Amino acid sequence: GAGAAAPDGAATPAGSGGAQRRADIAASFQRVAVEHLVERVERAIGWAREAEPGLTCVVVAGGVAANGEVRRQLSGACGRAGLPMVCPPVRLCTDNGTMVAWAGMLRLWLGLAEPPLRESDELDLFVEVRPKWPIGPRDRRSTTQAQQLAKRKTPAQASAAAEAAGYAPAPLAAPAAPAGGSA
Repeated sequence: GAGAAAPDGAATPAGSGGAQRRADIAASFQRVAVEHLVERVERAIGWAREAEPGLTCVVVAGGVAANGEVRRQLSGACGRAGLPMVCPPVRLCTDNGTMVAWAGMLRLWLGLAEPPLRESDELDLFVEVRPKWPIGPRDRRSTTQAQQLAKRKTPAQASAAAEAAGYAPAPLAAPAAPAGGSA
């Protein structure tokens, strides 16, 4: 029979349910992640303009700048704000390790290093590695995660929107019965 319709209205080939479902999940995740980034960049541009009215561009760098869809969507956001977006070549945007090392070096130079954790460590100083080093104090206009999540659709709303768009995902397969009867 015919395949299911994808959210954009395109038909999905019959028999490709598993691969197509994974592709749909990945595309949906990327769409939401990029929407989130665009929303935050638009807000940041507004805040930056309040602090620095002569703002001349937006720089997008690091691993996130290697994603073509991120670049496309952020370029649109920058265009709507009347600012050019500046990005390094993609080949220089694939690894944040250098940026983490640079942040550690700056913290060392600024005197933010600490004595080693144990006396047995053969180090003079060390810099704590944390996944999210604060750049400065949290902006009072920043919203909490709960407020951001409240703006998102509930699973029921998302399902209703998908059905209204003509997308009916295939039901999940039931687990196979154990071989040789019941235990």
